[in-house]
Amino acid sequence: MSSTNPATDPDLADKTREARQKIQAQYQDLEQTYGDARARLDDLNDRAVSFIKENPGLCIVGAVAAGYVIGRLASRRWLT
Repeated sequence: MSSTNPATDPDLADKTREARQKIQAQYQDLEQTYGDARARLDDLNDRAVSFIKENPGLCIVGAVAAGYVIGRLASRRWLT
């Protein structure tokens, strides 16, 4: 049984440093992925808003049609 102090064990310090580096790298990757996803969603939102502003009548008709279809499907499901 070794009587070395775990706080001064160089092997433990190396493992801790490696773990910290891996966690930091994964965190940076996660930040990059989040930033990319956020940028894509912002672009998609801007395009959707532009489309709605350019075609408000089409969007209203589409929303009414979708609501009608969903309503019909929901009423059939719960009535049977």
